[in-house]
Amino acid sequence: MKKRIKGISSENILMIVLAFMSLSTGIWSKYRQLWLQDVGYSISGISKILSVALICSSVLAFIISFFSSKIKVKNIVVLSLILRTFSLLVLPFTMNDFIIKTCTLLCIMCEVIFSISYYPLLSFETRSNRAYKKKLLIDYLFKDIGVVACGLLLGVSLGNYVFDYYGCLIISAICSLLSMFFLLFQKSNEENFKKSDSFIISIKEIFKSKVNSVFLSNQLLGYIAYGTIFDLMMLILTNYIGFDVAFTSIFIIVSNMFGTFFSFIFSKISKKYSVSLSAFIKYGTRGIIYLIAFLINKNIMFIFAIIYGFIMSRVLEDKVTGTFVEMIDEKNQFLFGNIRYFIMSLGEGIGAYLAGILLSNSLKVLFLGAGIVTLLHTFVCFYLSHLKNELENSWFLDKYIVLLNGSLFRV
Repeated sequence: MKKRIKGISSENILMIVLAFMSLSTGIWSKYRQLWLQDVGYSISGISKILSVALICSSVLAFIISFFSSKIKVKNIVVLSLILRTFSLLVLPFTMNDFIIKTCTLLCIMCEVIFSISYYPLLSFETRSNRAYKKKLLIDYLFKDIGVVACGLLLGVSLGNYVFDYYGCLIISAICSLLSMFFLLFQKSNEENFKKSDSFIISIKEIFKSKVNSVFLSNQLLGYIAYGTIFDLMMLILTNYIGFDVAFTSIFIIVSNMFGTFFSFIFSKISKKYSVSLSAFIKYGTRGIIYLIAFLINKNIMFIFAIIYGFIMSRVLEDKVTGTFVEMIDEKNQFLFGNIRYFIMSLGEGIGAYLAGILLSNSLKVLFLGAGIVTLLHTFVCFYLSHLKNELENSWFLDKYIVLLNGSLFRV
């Protein structure tokens, strides 16, 4: 077997891998809960399955972190795709409670492992901002395509067969299989990059820079703000806004599509945007809109704030996140991705818990809390941008001193 497809670069093969995996994830992450309900699980039972899966994913990511200097990232990605595809193919043929729960847990865990391992694998091929933007756009676009395509097919008759949630499952499994197939043909440059000698050395290298520590703290704040609004979105839209479930699904899909569209627009016009300006557009304006929604206290304003939140959650990610992720050396990308995943999950969990407390008062109080946390997150972004500029200026100064000393020595 050839290790790469003739005429297609390793970077583009990885983008094809991402496209099929995003398509598969977009389909199944949206309709998985409905399929579980369709086969007899209660809402509380489904919630427990998803919660346990995320906890297990965190534990697995933590364990993998200890061996990050010894593990080949591509092998981890391939293994995650194999196990996920296998678990999806088993589900249509069983009604056994233990097997359904195990395969669902395995599927979610493999999705998480893929998401935290993919960028380190891509960084072995390219570290350009263009590639990061391309990665984001492909991920968002194909997830949306998956959700919309299967949503339109549900209930459609294909001869004697009526397309249902099992159809979504099968298409998701096929896309996962294709993603794995293309990855097997990708020839990685991973072996050309030296890895750290140990876990401890990698940790020291990552946290020797204050920028990385502040960035991870900022990720915690950002996901608290995100979880406060978005983790209970279905509940907010159905119980507080008054949408029915079918319209809620369409509303979320369309809002995400707007987000993808504006993400594409900003990717074309934001080349000269600073981190501070990008943070104000992405987070600052969102926090202000949340506070306005709190003050006006009308459903129409809450709906507008939610749509705006969906859109802003997808734009300028390459500036406010990619800028700092790209600063990590290739040899530490995998470990850093695991640590970042821990922080993101913790923040989102806190946000979801905070949302429950705030919603027990009223919807407007929820937006007040989310607005305050989002603006705090924005100010930390400003500070992070300042630290980054200081670091770059220090680097240029050091280079200048070296050049100056060399000139004096020659004199």
